[in-house]
Amino acid sequence: MPKSFSASVDAFAQKTKRRLRMVLQDSTFDLLEAAQTSQPSVKITGGSFEIGKIPVDESTLIRSLASELNGAGFGQPSEASFELVVALMQPGDIARFAWTAEHAMAIEMGWETSTGKQVGGRHFVGANAARWSEIVAGNARTAK
Repeated sequence: MPKSFSASVDAFAQKTKRRLRMVLQDSTFDLLEAAQTSQPSVKITGGSFEIGKIPVDESTLIRSLASELNGAGFGQPSEASFELVVALMQPGDIARFAWTAEHAMAIEMGWETSTGKQVGGRHFVGANAARWSEIVAGNARTAK
């Protein structure tokens, strides 16, 4: 027996909500995974680095990622702390992610050394956040 119009509309709405949640979760995960992509510190490379990747020397920065969903934090900061928040996210939720290491902002934005030399930021957050529309569009295509 064919579905009623009302049942068909309801089924379409539920399918759309599932796809929307999938795009939200996949896109947030992809963005944070990209920001957490490590590279050796300049101490190891002799000064070279790739914008958009997080430098790892002692792992303090990469393990300082703290996550929060609708005002509730989820344990201690850790390298993969964002995974639980992403898994629980629903459209309309407020999720917050922050690298809490003391030197996080300096690594992101750059700094001036004691000798006055300007050191460029690694932009592990900003460079990846700038790709948000591209990430969402890719996940939306996959969700179709």
